[in-house]
Amino acid sequence: MSKHLLIVCEACGMSANLEKSEGQTSGTHLLEQLKQLHQTWPRRNELALETTSCLCICDHPCAVALVGTHKPSYLFGDLSPLSSAADLLIASELYLDSEDGFVPAFQLPSPLRSCRIARIPPAP
Repeated sequence: MSKHLLIVCEACGMSANLEKSEGQTSGTHLLEQLKQLHQTWPRRNELALETTSCLCICDHPCAVALVGTHKPSYLFGDLSPLSSAADLLIASELYLDSEDGFVPAFQLPSPLRSCRIARIPPAP
């Protein structure tokens, strides 16, 4: 099992008022985009894709968490389910390459910089 995870919130919509699109949530759309790119991504064995029923940041949907063993976790919100997948994999590469897990906002792809909501310290 990978020690790095990209966890997608399945419950997320584009906004609190947006209904499901094509019977799926925006989180599900983002997950499908990520799965497609992840299949051919050279580092796919270093990062697992997972889902959760809710990340509890409903004011900032579509949301994902980037988690690593002994590294801080990052929470991203207000993501576009149709255009964020490639940027999330670029951010994941930066995270994988960082020994301590710290990725400065200025290194993130520009569309993700304003979507970074929290950096949560690793568990002791």
